[in-house]
Amino acid sequence: MEFPTIFDLLDRLAPLRGEPAVVIALLAAAVAVVVWEIGLLRRRAPAEAALVPFAPLAFPALLLVYLAGGLLLFDVLDPRLAVVYLLTGVVIAIIMTITGAQTRRSRSSATSGGESARLDRAGWRTIGPLAFTDRALLRLALAAVALLGGLWLARTPGTLLSFVPAEQAYLEAAIFGLGGLGLVGLTVSADPLPAGIGLLLFLAGFVLFYSLVDPSLIMVVALIVLQLTVALVVAYLAQAWRRPVGVRE
Repeated sequence: MEFPTIFDLLDRLAPLRGEPAVVIALLAAAVAVVVWEIGLLRRRAPAEAALVPFAPLAFPALLLVYLAGGLLLFDVLDPRLAVVYLLTGVVIAIIMTITGAQTRRSRSSATSGGESARLDRAGWRTIGPLAFTDRALLRLALAAVALLGGLWLARTPGTLLSFVPAEQAYLEAAIFGLGGLGLVGLTVSADPLPAGIGLLLFLAGFVLFYSLVDPSLIMVVALIVLQLTVALVVAYLAQAWRRPVGVRE
């Protein structure tokens, strides 16, 4: 049995390359940015309601960003280097997922169930079964602007980056869309974890940009090391932020 090569896989994924990959990456990035501080109220009794957060959806969305971004990188890099980038993105998504699970566990262990529910709903607004904070509304509005801007660039290629080849003009939308959504997540979030995911999205857009400017091996290695370092720092800060007060050093 012969295993498929990189080029065989690219042929199978041909319908998703180009503009479809840009749309997938931008929509997934928008999800990774806006789901924080939004949840679903599940009413068990008239006087009791449990808040189910949507935040865990950010982690599979981040993985989808890296998978779609990997398809875009195949258009500008040597396939072997693009595969390394893709695997790096998968590792980063795993790190963020584990960090998210650990921070949720540490937060729940710091408070009782009823107290945790009251703390989680403090300052939240409700519309039907949905609960959200004012910061979530701001994040949603800014993310919509960034997403629409990226999709507009997809319809008007060559608007801002004149050095992008005409046949790869869709990369312009991915670069500015990921960069804009990343900045929204970075600047609006107070928690290190969503802010860190915003920074990682911004770096994903920067990787696409710099791969067009300088696709050399040295820069590929440098950007991989940078992203892994950011992921590890974000993981540490997120766990330190959520660590119960009684166990902080």
